[in-house]
Formats: sequence, structure tokens, C-alpha cells
Amino acid sequence: MGTERLVDCDLYVTLEPCTMCAAAISFARIRRLYYGAADPKGGAVENGVRYFSAPTCLHRPEVYGGIGESEAGALLRSFFVPRRQGG
Repeated sequence: MGTERLVDCDLYVTLEPCTMCAAAISFARIRRLYYGAADPKGGAVENGVRYFSAPTCLHRPEVYGGIGESEAGALLRSFFVPRRQGG
């Protein structure tokens, strides 16, 4: 797009973003974030540090979590199981 700011863009992801990803989303000025599965261990949007709620966060996208959560969780499990088993 030729710019570091993605003001009119929405981001769709399978898993709740981590702290680094949330920071990148904020810095890029993403308009809306949609994610499927929550991540209680590594997530930083509705879990963990809750990056967008921090007073130092300069841009907070609209956040819509839990969209197709069971399907997103199943997709992630099916992707990672063979990799964890060395296959």
C-alpha cells in the first residue's frame, strides 16, 4: 500500500494477538481487529497485558474476539499436533 499506516484496514486472525503483534497493530493504526480463538497464555488483547487498555497505547482498534472460536481452535490444533509430534 506504500504507507506504514493502515488506517482504513481491518485485520482478521485465527488467534488472539500476542504483545508484539498487538503493538504492531496499534502502530499501523489498523481500524478493526477480528480474531477467532482466545489465547490465555500468550494473548495480549483480552488476556495477559491487555495491550490496547494500557495508558501508553496510542491507538486502539475496534476489537471483535471469539469469532468462530471453536472452528479457529480446531484449525490451530490440527496445524500444530503433527508438528509437535515431529511429523
